Amino acid sequence: MNDTAQTMSGWPAEVRQALVEHEVVAITSGLSDVRDAVALLDAMLPGRWVRLEWGMGSAHNREQFHALQQATGADVLPYFVARDGAIGGLPELREYLGARAVAAGANRGPRDVAERVGQTQQSQEASAPMLQVLGYGGLIPFVVLGFGAWMAQPEWQIFALEALAFYGAVILSFLGAIHWGLYLADREHRVGPLSAPVWAVVPAILAWLALLQPLPEALMTLAALFLGALWVDRLSLRGRPLPRGYLGLRMALTAGAIVSLASGLAVIMVR
Repeated sequence: MNDTAQTMSGWPAEVRQALVEHEVVAITSGLSDVRDAVALLDAMLPGRWVRLEWGMGSAHNREQFHALQQATGADVLPYFVARDGAIGGLPELREYLGARAVAAGANRGPRDVAERVGQTQQSQEASAPMLQVLGYGGLIPFVVLGFGAWMAQPEWQIFALEALAFYGAVILSFLGAIHWGLYLADREHRVGPLSAPVWAVVPAILAWLALLQPLPEALMTLAALFLGALWVDRLSLRGRPLPRGYLGLRMALTAGAIVSLASGLAVIMVR
Protein backbone atom coordinates (compact mmCIF):
# COMPACT_ATOMS: atom_id res chain seq x y z
CA MET A 1 0.00 0.00 0.00
CA ASN A 2 1.47 3.38 -1.02
CA ASP A 3 1.56 6.49 1.17
CA THR A 4 -1.51 8.05 -0.47
CA ALA A 5 -3.59 4.92 0.09
CA GLN A 6 -2.46 4.74 3.71
CA THR A 7 -3.42 8.38 4.23
CA MET A 8 -6.86 7.91 2.64
CA SER A 9 -7.58 4.88 4.78
CA GLY A 10 -8.48 7.25 7.62
CA TRP A 11 -10.94 9.27 5.51
CA PRO A 12 -14.70 8.73 5.86
CA ALA A 13 -15.96 5.84 3.73
CA GLU A 14 -18.37 8.12 1.86
CA VAL A 15 -15.45 10.24 0.65
CA ARG A 16 -13.36 7.24 -0.37
CA GLN A 17 -16.28 5.74 -2.27
CA ALA A 18 -16.92 9.02 -4.09
CA LEU A 19 -13.28 9.15 -5.18
CA VAL A 20 -13.64 5.77 -6.88
CA GLU A 21 -15.76 7.38 -9.62
CA HIS A 22 -14.71 11.05 -9.38
CA GLU A 23 -11.34 12.76 -9.43
CA VAL A 24 -12.25 15.51 -6.96
CA VAL A 25 -14.78 15.59 -4.12
CA ALA A 26 -16.15 18.90 -2.81
CA ILE A 27 -17.33 18.57 0.79
CA THR A 28 -19.72 21.34 1.80
CA SER A 29 -22.29 22.27 4.39
CA GLY A 30 -25.75 23.63 3.66
CA LEU A 31 -24.40 27.14 4.24
CA SER A 32 -21.34 26.88 1.99
CA ASP A 33 -21.06 29.37 -0.86
CA VAL A 34 -19.58 27.19 -3.59
CA ARG A 35 -20.51 29.17 -6.70
CA ASP A 36 -16.90 30.01 -7.58
CA ALA A 37 -15.77 26.46 -6.90
CA VAL A 38 -18.56 24.97 -9.00
CA ALA A 39 -17.71 27.26 -11.92
CA LEU A 40 -14.03 26.35 -11.60
CA LEU A 41 -14.60 22.60 -11.36
CA ASP A 42 -17.16 22.58 -14.16
CA ALA A 43 -14.67 24.42 -16.36
CA MET A 44 -11.70 22.18 -15.57
CA LEU A 45 -13.22 18.81 -14.62
CA PRO A 46 -16.67 18.60 -16.23
CA GLY A 47 -18.42 15.47 -15.02
CA ARG A 48 -15.35 14.36 -13.07
CA TRP A 49 -16.11 15.86 -9.68
CA VAL A 50 -18.87 15.44 -7.13
CA ARG A 51 -20.28 17.40 -4.21
CA LEU A 52 -21.02 15.87 -0.81
CA GLU A 53 -23.20 18.10 1.37
CA TRP A 54 -22.84 17.45 5.08
CA GLY A 55 -25.39 19.47 7.00
CA MET A 56 -24.04 19.99 10.49
CA GLY A 57 -27.50 19.44 11.97
CA SER A 58 -26.90 15.69 11.53
CA ALA A 59 -24.87 13.85 14.16
CA HIS A 60 -23.68 11.41 11.47
CA ASN A 61 -22.40 14.26 9.31
CA ARG A 62 -20.63 15.86 12.27
CA GLU A 63 -18.89 12.55 12.96
CA GLN A 64 -17.82 12.31 9.33
CA PHE A 65 -16.45 15.84 9.34
CA HIS A 66 -14.60 15.14 12.60
CA ALA A 67 -13.01 12.05 11.01
CA LEU A 68 -12.01 14.08 7.96
CA GLN A 69 -10.65 16.80 10.23
CA GLN A 70 -8.50 14.28 12.07
CA ALA A 71 -7.22 12.76 8.81
CA THR A 72 -6.58 15.93 6.79
CA GLY A 73 -6.58 18.89 9.15
CA ALA A 74 -9.74 20.31 7.57
CA ASP A 75 -11.21 23.06 9.72
CA VAL A 76 -13.71 24.78 7.40
CA LEU A 77 -16.15 23.89 4.65
CA PRO A 78 -16.10 23.77 1.68
CA TYR A 79 -13.11 21.45 1.63
CA PHE A 80 -11.74 19.64 -1.41
CA VAL A 81 -9.98 16.29 -1.71
CA ALA A 82 -8.62 14.34 -4.66
CA ARG A 83 -7.39 10.85 -5.35
CA ASP A 84 -3.82 11.95 -4.74
CA GLY A 85 -4.55 13.56 -1.36
CA ALA A 86 -6.26 16.43 0.40
CA ILE A 87 -6.41 19.73 -1.51
CA GLY A 88 -7.76 22.27 0.98
CA GLY A 89 -10.09 25.25 0.54
CA LEU A 90 -10.93 27.31 -2.54
CA PRO A 91 -7.48 29.01 -2.86
CA GLU A 92 -5.75 25.62 -2.72
CA LEU A 93 -8.26 24.23 -5.24
CA ARG A 94 -7.32 27.00 -7.69
CA GLU A 95 -3.63 26.18 -7.28
CA TYR A 96 -4.28 22.44 -7.60
CA LEU A 97 -6.26 22.75 -10.82
CA GLY A 98 -3.74 25.23 -12.23
CA ALA A 99 -0.94 22.76 -11.54
CA ARG A 100 -2.95 19.99 -13.22
CA ALA A 101 -3.41 22.17 -16.30
CA VAL A 102 0.31 22.86 -16.51
CA ALA A 103 1.16 19.18 -16.02
CA ALA A 104 -1.28 18.23 -18.76
CA GLY A 105 0.46 20.58 -21.18
CA ALA A 106 -1.96 23.51 -21.06
CA ASN A 107 -0.44 26.48 -22.84
CA ARG A 108 -1.18 29.06 -20.17
CA GLY A 109 -1.67 27.05 -17.00
CA PRO A 110 -3.42 28.93 -14.18
CA ARG A 111 -4.08 31.90 -16.44
CA ASP A 112 -6.02 29.65 -18.78
CA VAL A 113 -7.99 28.33 -15.81
CA ALA A 114 -8.96 31.86 -14.81
CA GLU A 115 -10.00 32.71 -18.37
CA ARG A 116 -12.17 29.61 -18.65
CA VAL A 117 -13.87 30.32 -15.34
CA GLY A 118 -14.34 33.93 -16.37
CA GLN A 119 -15.99 32.83 -19.60
CA THR A 120 -18.36 30.59 -17.63
CA GLN A 121 -19.30 33.41 -15.28
CA GLN A 122 -19.74 35.86 -18.17
CA SER A 123 -22.04 33.39 -19.88
CA GLN A 124 -24.13 33.10 -16.72
CA GLU A 125 -24.37 36.88 -16.31
CA ALA A 126 -25.07 37.45 -20.00
CA SER A 127 -28.21 35.32 -19.77
CA ALA A 128 -29.67 37.37 -16.91
CA PRO A 129 -31.26 40.14 -19.11
CA MET A 130 -32.99 37.49 -21.23
CA LEU A 131 -34.33 35.87 -18.04
CA GLN A 132 -35.73 39.21 -16.92
CA VAL A 133 -37.41 39.91 -20.26
CA LEU A 134 -38.97 36.45 -20.47
CA GLY A 135 -39.76 36.37 -16.75
CA TYR A 136 -41.62 39.67 -16.65
CA GLY A 137 -43.21 38.84 -20.00
CA GLY A 138 -44.59 35.70 -18.42
CA LEU A 139 -46.12 37.83 -15.69
CA ILE A 140 -48.28 39.75 -18.19
CA PRO A 141 -51.06 37.11 -18.44
CA PHE A 142 -51.28 37.02 -14.64
CA VAL A 143 -51.76 40.79 -14.45
CA VAL A 144 -54.13 41.00 -17.43
CA LEU A 145 -56.36 38.18 -16.17
CA GLY A 146 -56.15 38.89 -12.44
CA PHE A 147 -56.84 42.60 -12.64
CA GLY A 148 -58.65 42.68 -15.98
CA ALA A 149 -61.41 40.52 -14.51
CA TRP A 150 -62.51 43.56 -12.47
CA MET A 151 -63.35 45.44 -15.67
CA ALA A 152 -64.73 42.53 -17.68
CA GLN A 153 -68.41 42.03 -18.37
CA PRO A 154 -70.02 39.48 -16.03
CA GLU A 155 -70.17 36.85 -18.75
CA TRP A 156 -66.41 37.24 -19.32
CA GLN A 157 -65.34 37.29 -15.68
CA ILE A 158 -65.58 33.53 -15.15
CA PHE A 159 -63.68 32.95 -18.40
CA ALA A 160 -60.89 35.32 -17.24
CA LEU A 161 -60.68 33.73 -13.79
CA GLU A 162 -60.62 30.19 -15.13
CA ALA A 163 -57.94 31.21 -17.62
CA LEU A 164 -55.98 32.71 -14.71
CA ALA A 165 -56.15 29.41 -12.81
CA PHE A 166 -55.12 27.38 -15.86
CA TYR A 167 -52.19 29.69 -16.57
CA GLY A 168 -51.05 29.46 -12.94
CA ALA A 169 -51.05 25.67 -13.17
CA VAL A 170 -48.98 25.77 -16.37
CA ILE A 171 -46.36 28.05 -14.79
CA LEU A 172 -46.15 25.88 -11.67
CA SER A 173 -45.42 22.89 -13.91
CA PHE A 174 -42.67 24.91 -15.57
CA LEU A 175 -41.11 25.73 -12.18
CA GLY A 176 -40.92 22.05 -11.32
CA ALA A 177 -39.30 21.27 -14.66
CA ILE A 178 -36.37 23.54 -13.73
CA HIS A 179 -35.12 20.76 -11.46
CA TRP A 180 -35.50 18.15 -14.19
CA GLY A 181 -33.15 20.20 -16.34
CA LEU A 182 -30.68 20.67 -13.49
CA TYR A 183 -30.64 16.92 -12.91
CA LEU A 184 -29.78 16.28 -16.55
CA ALA A 185 -26.74 18.54 -16.12
CA ASP A 186 -25.83 17.35 -12.61
CA ARG A 187 -26.91 13.88 -11.50
CA GLU A 188 -26.09 14.78 -7.88
CA HIS A 189 -28.78 17.47 -7.76
CA ARG A 190 -31.40 16.82 -5.09
CA VAL A 191 -34.31 18.71 -3.61
CA GLY A 192 -34.17 18.00 0.10
CA PRO A 193 -34.67 14.25 0.63
CA LEU A 194 -36.02 13.77 -2.91
CA SER A 195 -34.12 13.19 -6.11
CA ALA A 196 -34.58 16.11 -8.49
CA PRO A 197 -36.74 14.25 -11.08
CA VAL A 198 -39.16 13.16 -8.36
CA TRP A 199 -39.64 16.71 -7.10
CA ALA A 200 -39.83 18.03 -10.67
CA VAL A 201 -43.24 16.42 -11.22
CA VAL A 202 -44.68 17.37 -7.80
CA PRO A 203 -45.70 20.98 -8.67
CA ALA A 204 -47.45 19.79 -11.84
CA ILE A 205 -49.44 17.15 -9.96
CA LEU A 206 -50.39 19.54 -7.16
CA ALA A 207 -51.39 22.22 -9.67
CA TRP A 208 -53.60 19.71 -11.51
CA LEU A 209 -55.26 18.72 -8.22
CA ALA A 210 -55.81 22.40 -7.45
CA LEU A 211 -57.74 22.81 -10.71
CA LEU A 212 -60.13 20.05 -9.65
CA GLN A 213 -61.38 22.26 -6.82
CA PRO A 214 -64.04 24.98 -7.10
CA LEU A 215 -62.57 28.16 -8.56
CA PRO A 216 -62.10 30.14 -5.29
CA GLU A 217 -60.27 27.24 -3.61
CA ALA A 218 -58.25 26.63 -6.78
CA LEU A 219 -56.95 30.21 -6.82
CA MET A 220 -56.06 30.06 -3.11
CA THR A 221 -54.28 26.72 -3.50
CA LEU A 222 -52.31 27.92 -6.51
CA ALA A 223 -51.16 31.01 -4.61
CA ALA A 224 -49.95 28.80 -1.75
CA LEU A 225 -48.17 26.50 -4.21
CA PHE A 226 -46.29 29.41 -5.77
CA LEU A 227 -45.07 30.44 -2.33
CA GLY A 228 -44.05 26.87 -1.54
CA ALA A 229 -42.19 26.46 -4.84
CA LEU A 230 -40.21 29.62 -4.14
CA TRP A 231 -39.30 28.41 -0.64
CA VAL A 232 -38.15 25.03 -1.97
CA ASP A 233 -36.05 26.64 -4.71
CA ARG A 234 -34.37 29.09 -2.34
CA LEU A 235 -33.20 26.13 -0.26
CA SER A 236 -32.33 23.67 -3.02
CA LEU A 237 -30.63 26.13 -5.39
CA ARG A 238 -28.48 27.77 -2.73
CA GLY A 239 -24.82 27.44 -3.60
CA ARG A 240 -25.40 26.67 -7.29
CA PRO A 241 -23.85 28.92 -9.97
CA LEU A 242 -27.04 30.78 -10.87
CA PRO A 243 -27.26 33.86 -13.10
CA ARG A 244 -26.82 37.01 -11.05
CA GLY A 245 -30.11 38.17 -9.54
CA TYR A 246 -32.03 35.00 -10.42
CA LEU A 247 -33.52 34.38 -6.97
CA GLY A 248 -34.43 38.07 -6.64
CA LEU A 249 -36.22 37.82 -9.98
CA ARG A 250 -38.03 34.72 -8.78
CA MET A 251 -39.22 36.56 -5.68
CA ALA A 252 -40.59 39.44 -7.75
CA LEU A 253 -42.33 37.14 -10.23
CA THR A 254 -43.78 34.99 -7.46
CA ALA A 255 -45.11 38.08 -5.71
CA GLY A 256 -46.73 39.25 -8.96
CA ALA A 257 -48.35 35.85 -9.53
CA ILE A 258 -49.69 35.63 -5.97
CA VAL A 259 -51.08 39.17 -6.02
CA SER A 260 -52.79 38.48 -9.37
CA LEU A 261 -54.32 35.26 -8.06
CA ALA A 262 -55.47 37.11 -4.93
CA SER A 263 -57.01 39.82 -7.14
CA GLY A 264 -58.95 37.17 -9.03
CA LEU A 265 -60.15 35.66 -5.77
CA ALA A 266 -61.29 39.08 -4.61
CA VAL A 267 -63.40 39.43 -7.77
CA ILE A 268 -65.23 36.22 -6.86
CA MET A 269 -65.72 37.30 -3.24
CA VAL A 270 -67.18 40.66 -4.29
CA ARG A 271 -69.56 38.97 -6.70
